[in-house]
Amino acid sequence: MGVLVDEGLKVFHHPIGLNDVSIVLLSIASAAAYGMAAVLQHQAAVREPPELSVRAGLLIRLARRPLWLVGNALDGVGYLFQFLALRQGSLPLVEPLLVLSLVFALPAGAWLDHRRIHAPDIASTALIVAGLALFLGVARPGPGHPHASAVAWTVLSVVIVVACGLAVLGARHGSPRRAAVLLGAGSGMAFGYVAALTERTGHLLDFGILHALSSWEPYAMVIGAAGALLLTQSAFHAGALRFSLPTLTVFQPLVAVVIGLALFGEHVASSGLAPLGEVLGLAMVTSGVFALTGSSVIAAVGPAAP
Repeated sequence: MGVLVDEGLKVFHHPIGLNDVSIVLLSIASAAAYGMAAVLQHQAAVREPPELSVRAGLLIRLARRPLWLVGNALDGVGYLFQFLALRQGSLPLVEPLLVLSLVFALPAGAWLDHRRIHAPDIASTALIVAGLALFLGVARPGPGHPHASAVAWTVLSVVIVVACGLAVLGARHGSPRRAAVLLGAGSGMAFGYVAALTERTGHLLDFGILHALSSWEPYAMVIGAAGALLLTQSAFHAGALRFSLPTLTVFQPLVAVVIGLALFGEHVASSGLAPLGEVLGLAMVTSGVFALTGSSVIAAVGPAAP
């Protein structure tokens, strides 16, 4: 009985060790690459004709732009770091840290647009960092079992596809601001789903490449990533970065964490005042994200929405 209690404590009160430090560093490196990639990709995508939104032709035209290709290369670097982090860690630990991509997008946007970063921007950044520290410090995310039943995967896949489809349909009617927000939300949901498939694929590789290639998850991951990329570029293409980037930034970790908790049996602390601290931390992060996207630096990246 004592052994079982000890094992339970290891799961629900996950201690911080050197492995967690490496996961955090990999996640931060991923966020840095993603943040700089977003600014470069938006600079290229926003210049394309509006009728190309959510069409494969948009990606074909963007592939001719060096700025977009550099951004895509940074995306690849970011994904590699994210993949390595998810091979070792859980979705509730890795994905919230990717919110820092917005923090890294700020200096990148300032540099490209020759603008200064002001005190409110620094305050918003501090709020995001403090919120993440509070959430992770209180939640102490623990590992689970990165697999789920075929029924669970099927239901999840249908929900994600339908939600993204509704976002696309909603984006076709209304202002550029509405389109950027809805497509950003769809992109975030798709990338949250892809993150779960990435974690699963990483663990499949523990049994060898042939074993991973004989499973459906790597192929679903590639297809999902392609769809998420199209949604992201369409969101950037729709309007100003301050409308698309915050919804993408918030939706991705939320969807990924829910999948980790519901499907993979991953854990966050749930006793005492822990849930209150977790909610407060996430609220601080969300407030900081939306405050930061009101920055004159982020607002200047792309045309002003009507």
